[in-house]
Amino acid sequence: MRWQEGTQARAQALRGRLRGCLSLAAAFCALAALPASANAAAPTVGFSWASDVSASTARLHGSVNPSGLPTVYRFDYLTEAAYEANLAAAKDGFAGASRAPKSEVEIGEGSGFAAAAATASGLSAETRYVYRLRATNGNGTSTGEPQIFVTQPPGGGGVLADGRGWEMVSPVDKNGGRVDAPGAILGGGVLQASAGGGVVTYGSSTSFAGGVGAPPASQYLAIREAGGWSNRNISVPLFAGSFGTAPEGVPYRLFSADLSRGLLLNGQHCRGEEGDCPVLNPPLPGSGAPAGYQDLYLREGGGTFLSLLTAADVANSALGPADFDLTLAGASPDLRHAVLSSCAALTPDASEVLLGEDCDPTQQNLYLWSSGGGLTLVNASPGAALAAPGGAVSADGTRVYWSDDSGLLLHQGSQTLQVDAAAGGGGTFQVASDDGSVAYFTKAGHLWRYQAGGAAADLTPGGGVLGVLGASSDGSSVYYLTASGLFLRRGAETIEVGESADAANYPPATGMARVSADGTKLLFLATAQLTGYDNTDTVTDLRDAEVYLYDTVREELTCVSCNPTNSRPIGPSRVPGALLNGEGPGKTQAYRPRVMVAAGKRVFFESADALVSTDTNNDWDVYQWERRGVGSCKRGVGCLSLISSGRAAGGASFVDASEDGADAFFLTDGSLVGDDPGSVDLYDARVGGGFPEAEEDIPCEGNACQGLLSEPNDPALNTTLAGLGNPKARYLGAGKPCRKGFAKRKGRCVKTSRKKSARKRGGSR
Repeated sequence: MRWQEGTQARAQALRGRLRGCLSLAAAFCALAALPASANAAAPTVGFSWASDVSASTARLHGSVNPSGLPTVYRFDYLTEAAYEANLAAAKDGFAGASRAPKSEVEIGEGSGFAAAAATASGLSAETRYVYRLRATNGNGTSTGEPQIFVTQPPGGGGVLADGRGWEMVSPVDKNGGRVDAPGAILGGGVLQASAGGGVVTYGSSTSFAGGVGAPPASQYLAIREAGGWSNRNISVPLFAGSFGTAPEGVPYRLFSADLSRGLLLNGQHCRGEEGDCPVLNPPLPGSGAPAGYQDLYLREGGGTFLSLLTAADVANSALGPADFDLTLAGASPDLRHAVLSSCAALTPDASEVLLGEDCDPTQQNLYLWSSGGGLTLVNASPGAALAAPGGAVSADGTRVYWSDDSGLLLHQGSQTLQVDAAAGGGGTFQVASDDGSVAYFTKAGHLWRYQAGGAAADLTPGGGVLGVLGASSDGSSVYYLTASGLFLRRGAETIEVGESADAANYPPATGMARVSADGTKLLFLATAQLTGYDNTDTVTDLRDAEVYLYDTVREELTCVSCNPTNSRPIGPSRVPGALLNGEGPGKTQAYRPRVMVAAGKRVFFESADALVSTDTNNDWDVYQWERRGVGSCKRGVGCLSLISSGRAAGGASFVDASEDGADAFFLTDGSLVGDDPGSVDLYDARVGGGFPEAEEDIPCEGNACQGLLSEPNDPALNTTLAGLGNPKARYLGAGKPCRKGFAKRKGRCVKTSRKKSARKRGGSR
């Protein structure tokens, strides 16, 4: 009630205020009964949110501006079902609601916002609740907008869903080392799972499992067998220091999708010396590699190595081994085709631009290497670059997108086609179909679609394109971002997906976004609030990035990483982009781990938020989201569960998954099986996985290994021994009299009692 002018109105207001003070402290009532100042008003309630939601309690937060008068607040809460029933009966939605706390709390009388908080208790597990913040002062009552939180399952739910079991992939004995994360060794590292599951490769700066030589990073291939994972060191003999100390990446550059093949660099020039010198590592036996030249080997499944260069190739160049450089630009997914970059002439029709004793590093040539076919020159004149580190080489190697000063071009058999001719050149490649017949490129904010052998068409005449997130495998669908929002272009149809997306999602070759093969699913990151979830970080007060999944069939946008309790996050979520191996000109960044699998119905991601109650380590952990009907999920909104433990002191990081998601690999320093003594290891959370652990005897050392002693032979109890025996007992103060009320017993003064026990008086205790 507002203060009114006039005696009668003033008295009526005063009585109303006093009646409202019955539940308040006396001091507060006296203040509230006084006339409000001219500037005072009813309190203002800010936004409310929940945190620390368990199966039975939730911490409710908000803010209140008292508007210059003594103010009290409380939270009202009830189940969503009860709230909706109230509304259906034309009642206040919070009729009969519980309160937190039971009695209203004073928040002061300032003129700025102050924090309000209370704990709602006695909640039912797995139940949706509606709550609001309510504040009252002498000028009236204000309520905040109704908000929702959802309680956890009883006990927080199981750690692993889908019948998964943890399997330790890396061996117990790592020679005192650990499994290294991507980028941890010389700015690189290769961690990749096979598409079919059951096989994974990883690296370590320590040599174990039968390693040879002294590379800066040993590479391992782990294969799942009936009794566990077997690990094999697949590194080749290398001179120490042959990869230098600069962050130029590890020897293995890339693996095929099934891990049956791998591409390996034979080393860097000069082992720490200045000047030019050849690669000192000798050619691998049977590989056919020319001695001293920087080269790439193809490792076949049986462990044999084939040089991508031959002596006939390097004979076309005027450069000697000390001045010769070669890098891997890209490859087809099966590694049967690879594009090499070098300023040297490696085919008779190639030319090289000399710069002193070297060739000009800005005038690169591109060569398409094909298994059984050798090298083919891609460009007509030096100065070429592969259009993108991934996706620019078709699956069968028949099409290669590349660029030079004239613009974007396509190498197709013996033809060279201008891709961006309709745009006047200068286009930037974005993504192509698996067979390379369709490609998308951008120029000056316009998105163009190119059909091999035809002309390009401008899909966005109005321009404004900020980035391309990806396309379907056949090229029929493409997702792109503008300042107006995120869109899908499918044929002649344009569909809005969301209001925004983060720049980390693009370009398609290296960004974090993923598109399903059929183009119906898009996985992407956004800090914008796209689904109504409040992603304001409780610590930083900034918006955290969340992982979103758009489904064109369902016409549905789902935040898969948003806290299912509707609590504000305590950290962001993410998925990995393309893994970077090295930082120099010879770097590779071609492989992106599988995070959206099972036709887009399963998603793996990392989160610094605690999305289930069993995540207690306040660090990054690996999670899985899956659609209803996939695995053990039976909830219509999908199911969220941990893949890592949520308890490891150093958290966990996602590595890769199989195409169906049955294998989910991650790194952690937590010991998740009994055989793990510690260190950072590679684990697989496998559907139906887990190996029985052998019961071993407790080890002993030294005297602890002796057997049990035999029983002593005690003498008979009636045995007597000769001697003086024990001395006679003496009590201190034996000769002193006791004071009144005390009697001497065994030399001590003990208080006497005249009362008889209840038992002696016939009573009962």
